[in-house]
Amino acid sequence: MSETAAPADIVTISAEAAEEVKRLLAEEPGKAGLRLEVRGGGCSGFSYGLTFDNPQENDHIVESLGVKVMVDPKSAIYLKGTMLHFEGGLEGRGFTIKNPQAKGNCGCGNSFSV
Repeated sequence: MSETAAPADIVTISAEAAEEVKRLLAEEPGKAGLRLEVRGGGCSGFSYGLTFDNPQENDHIVESLGVKVMVDPKSAIYLKGTMLHFEGGLEGRGFTIKNPQAKGNCGCGNSFSV
């Protein structure tokens, strides 16, 4: 299997997101880290996917704050400069993705256009 160390500018992860990923990953035996991907579809053309997974051939691997984030080569094109954050509070709780390449976003926060 060929893993590629990802350039640091593909995706960064906040301390809050890293802590939440570690907490959730502890409940996923046999999974090495978090996969961030871009899928076709969604109300704006593309949508984000977050799953716990193991590295696949040709994945870019970002290791930061004790968390391994895997990005496939096609998704990496659309994710350059992306920040993964986790927010928890009275208004809601969940991961947020801030992608500087997104030209438009849907109200749901999971769909974007380029």
